[in-house]
Amino acid sequence: MKTILLSLFFFCSLNAMAQITGTIYDEKKQPLPGAVIRFYKAVKPVKTLLTDNQGYFAYSGTADYMVVTYTGFLTDTLKRLTTDMLIQLNPDTKALKEVSVISRQPIIRQETDRSVISVNAQVKKLADNGLDIVNLAPGITVSDNEDMITMSGKSEVQVMINDKVVKMTARDLAKMLKAMPSGNIKQVEFLSNPPARYEVNGNTGIINIKTIGVNKGFRGNVDYSTSQSNHNWTDLSTLLNYGAGKLAISGYGAWHSGGYLTQNTKMRQLYPDMINQQTSSLDKWSDPVFRITADYAASRNSTFGGVIERESSTNTGSYDTYSQQGANSYQTTSRELSVRHWNTYNLNYRYSDTLGTEFTVDLDRADFYKDGSIELVTTSQPSLNYQTTTGISISTIKADYTHSWKNKLKLESGFKIAGVRTDNTQDENLFHYYENIRAVYSSLSQNKGHWGWQLGLRAEQTEAKGETSSFTKPDTSYINFLPSAYFTYAPSSKHHLRLSLSRRIKRPNYNDLQPFSYVLDPLNQQTGNPLLRVQRNDQVELTYTFDDRISLISTFMHMADYFNTVYRQSGSILIEMPANASTVNTLNFDLNYPVKITKWWNMLNKLNVGNDHFTGELFQGKLDQGKWRYQLSSSQRINLPGKYQLQLSGRYTSASQNLIYLQQSSANASASISRKFFNDQASLRIGISDIFKTQRQYTIVNFGSLQYTDFGTFESRRISLSFNWRFGNTKVRQAEERRGGNADEKGRSGS
Repeated sequence: MKTILLSLFFFCSLNAMAQITGTIYDEKKQPLPGAVIRFYKAVKPVKTLLTDNQGYFAYSGTADYMVVTYTGFLTDTLKRLTTDMLIQLNPDTKALKEVSVISRQPIIRQETDRSVISVNAQVKKLADNGLDIVNLAPGITVSDNEDMITMSGKSEVQVMINDKVVKMTARDLAKMLKAMPSGNIKQVEFLSNPPARYEVNGNTGIINIKTIGVNKGFRGNVDYSTSQSNHNWTDLSTLLNYGAGKLAISGYGAWHSGGYLTQNTKMRQLYPDMINQQTSSLDKWSDPVFRITADYAASRNSTFGGVIERESSTNTGSYDTYSQQGANSYQTTSRELSVRHWNTYNLNYRYSDTLGTEFTVDLDRADFYKDGSIELVTTSQPSLNYQTTTGISISTIKADYTHSWKNKLKLESGFKIAGVRTDNTQDENLFHYYENIRAVYSSLSQNKGHWGWQLGLRAEQTEAKGETSSFTKPDTSYINFLPSAYFTYAPSSKHHLRLSLSRRIKRPNYNDLQPFSYVLDPLNQQTGNPLLRVQRNDQVELTYTFDDRISLISTFMHMADYFNTVYRQSGSILIEMPANASTVNTLNFDLNYPVKITKWWNMLNKLNVGNDHFTGELFQGKLDQGKWRYQLSSSQRINLPGKYQLQLSGRYTSASQNLIYLQQSSANASASISRKFFNDQASLRIGISDIFKTQRQYTIVNFGSLQYTDFGTFESRRISLSFNWRFGNTKVRQAEERRGGNADEKGRSGS
């Protein structure tokens, strides 16, 4: 009898501690975020919770009953507590209808070292998916074909999901963000001047997407798009999540294929002759990719996780050029085939407690391989063939420690050790490159009253060595101290100021260091440069935000040992190579101004004004050039009857200077119309980009003996059709994405 009683007691205890979960919704079956739920034991309250953006809540503990309240609705009391409860609240018809209090939700929130877009009801009206949310931020531009994300004044953008860098091509990144419904995203962080904790390469901005943690079950999203110009593009991707108890698994798979035609007319002055070249370049690709992320919550404080990712690509290219120099003419045909893949593996551990301590460890391994062949045939000349291979292996260990005190003082510290080896061949030529990086960082921050500050220091020691079959590059060892500081001041709820200062270095991409030379045609060649030096970037940024909506960002950057492509003339042959070309001073102003014209018409306007000034010594002489530039863009979202939505966008980019290259102005106008189906879980969109075909590339060079023009057109006008469908349980706990330790090194692969 004693055993039976103990068993019954144990069973009742387990039953009382069972998880209580559910969803709160209104009479229209719409979720109610922020509903207040109070759990009671007898008459004593034991726990108070708020529902998330999907109206979902979860509680593990004992309770006799729960009370649900929401402004404007009748209070509900429930005594039968189970899992997966569906609770409908009814409107309070006795509430005062004469008084209407409407609070506008903020779009952009400023923190000490970053700007944040919280995905609230206002943001969901402006953005259907992750890519749309990113496009709301100041200084962010999503290309018209939705295959590239750029940040004003930045040479690169690094995308993370829950602090984990996603290593994909620009196209895959954009398509993956488009496949993420806005309802699955908690907030998006924008770090235009990243603090000491982040390992960025040079002038790189960070976009960090924080997803909503959900409970259990299965959900997914399928995105299909096709677009047509001279050639077709097809993109198919799926994002799947599954949660069961302590385990959560997320998977992403995609396949992209297409072709892209570029045509150039190049006129180069070479006294006494004029060189005229007509070039047609066609690139075709087929890119499958998959990514699996899993985490296991071993306890309330400890989580183990892992990532497996493979990205592969098969590219075929054709390069046809007709060249005329005086009485001589050449017809060159080039055919290229390359196959490449990235394999990435990550193991991670995270400890976090309620006392303000967090500790994470990441072990990363990444392997890259590329096999390519080039066949070049020119009339009346011997044919040329190149066989190339590139292998890159990166091993990294990274640890981060964070502790926060009750007085809002926060300490962050950590270290990273990375080892890189690259093996490169071109026919019989060999090039091996080795690099070891050791980094430590620490920062201290605090927010108190109207003020906030953060001071940080990152120290990086680098040892590098390059070897070829003909010479050994001298060993290089250097150490860099990279300080950063942030100061914020909010005199009132409507005004926010942030001043940030930082120093970063930019290491060359591994393929730029290869000392191999290639003939492109009888008049053009290219080569690498194993003697490239590290570039140093110093940046000052001042951000002002008004009413959590309108923002103005002012940035000044000084770049020393700036490297870019330069040209050297050898007779009539033009040789291009990467080199430390100059010192650059850049000034940027970015204005972000969203406007709600009516309830059904929203407008987002962006303005960028800047100046770039270059000074240095090049092959053709001393450089001292600069130019003001600007870009103006506006996008409209107009809700039409019948769940239709019209989107219009336009952008104008003025002429700009980049080293010796003067880029002429261009413009773009695009439009699309979409409709939602299946209870708003699916959408179909038809659109056209570059309606007036004003997108172009026109470059003028007039520097010393180097004088030429290059006019390029490409498949910018495209008609597109896309379909997106979300399915499954909307309350799945998504696997926690982790920021691996090899993000910086992988980004420098240039692949």
